[in-house]
Amino acid sequence: MYAEHWIVVLSLAGGILFGLAAALASSRRMPLATSAVILFLLSWYEIRMDGWEKTVAAPIRLDMFAEIPLMILCLIFGAWQIFFCRKRKGL
Repeated sequence: MYAEHWIVVLSLAGGILFGLAAALASSRRMPLATSAVILFLLSWYEIRMDGWEKTVAAPIRLDMFAEIPLMILCLIFGAWQIFFCRKRKGL
């Protein structure tokens, strides 16, 4: 499997997981929904770029230097929201 495929798989899996967690946890809905939307957009972008790569002779994907760290940050932030943030009292 190429790196592009892993990006799509991890982004879709994280987006689905964080989307479900946002639907179930009302106190952390906005941060989880934000991570889910960014991950869905990254997977859509990567699928579109995979189609573009086949139309050029020598694609140089410099966008992956920004795409991969953004995906990792969203996955870490979403996991942090699920596992380590507790519900605030008094809100």
